[in-house]
Amino acid sequence: MMLELRNIYKNYTQGKLDVPVLKDISLTVEEGEYVAIMGPSGSGKTTLMNIIGCLDSPTSGEYWLEGKDISQSSDSKLSDVRLHSIGFVFQSFYLLSRQSALENVALPLLYAGVRRKERQAIARKALERVGLGERVNFKPTQLSGGQCQRVAIARAIVNNPKVLLADEPTGALDTKSGEQIMEIFQKLNEEGVTIVMITHEPEIAAHAQRVLHIRDGRLLEAASSDTPQAQGSAPVVESLPSSQEEAPSQQEAPVEKLPVDQSREESPTKGQPILVECSIPLREGVKAPRPAQPAAQAASPAAPMPQAPQQGGFGTPIPTDLGALFPRPKRQRPSAEQPLVPRTEF
Repeated sequence: MMLELRNIYKNYTQGKLDVPVLKDISLTVEEGEYVAIMGPSGSGKTTLMNIIGCLDSPTSGEYWLEGKDISQSSDSKLSDVRLHSIGFVFQSFYLLSRQSALENVALPLLYAGVRRKERQAIARKALERVGLGERVNFKPTQLSGGQCQRVAIARAIVNNPKVLLADEPTGALDTKSGEQIMEIFQKLNEEGVTIVMITHEPEIAAHAQRVLHIRDGRLLEAASSDTPQAQGSAPVVESLPSSQEEAPSQQEAPVEKLPVDQSREESPTKGQPILVECSIPLREGVKAPRPAQPAAQAASPAAPMPQAPQQGGFGTPIPTDLGALFPRPKRQRPSAEQPLVPRTEF
């Protein structure tokens, strides 16, 4: 047995209220096992990961790691456990942007007191295990997202931890890069590394040997893989009862056709253009073309009737001589007796 949780409770205090997050969690993970924990947001899976990773302490319950109860250990003891027994892989990588991939991987060895030459050699081997042996001198800004996650995995396994904790390791990656990370996890598990992974994607959880579900702070065992819902298929929708299917009120009423009056005759103008006589008043001053007259009346045309000019409306002509409306002021010429420049007496 690698780790065991016994009746773990975790409460957070908000003012005068205690908010329960984990409720009676019991979990056993054997050495070399690959376990995935799924759950929606706010279900408590990150809090559970923090307790397993010794980043937080439970309110009550027992946590056994490699046969030792560490639930009530001091901060210095928990720090030593994280350094030598647990490796972390996070969704956001948490790499130092100004350091190379080799220096990022060698950072846990620096905290462990390993000499520079030795820790560089160990870090280089860890990068070769994840397929980045040719990019040891690259900085995180020069690597892709999948390559940055590989560097984070190499940093997590550089101390040969007993347990590898992965919190949404493929959450910030595309599908292809996520599959490559899962292949690395599968290879590490075959080498004997115990893996506990938090995810919300069924496709990623399918790579694990055992899948658990956490909801509302309670841990549940996954359903059998033979069921359709466990395989990721859509739930089966039951058909409606026959009484509802045959209810006449839900059926559409037939539409009655109105009888057509056969006595009506078709319009004689069907298929022929319809001429409409209309008269459109013209503006004032625009002469309408006269219709053609017969030759007998062309000799004596009728005199046009005089029309009185209309006042106002659209028929009123617009004056073009603006000088009549806005007369220019007359300029007075100076007389000979009046000087142009005022005189100044001294």
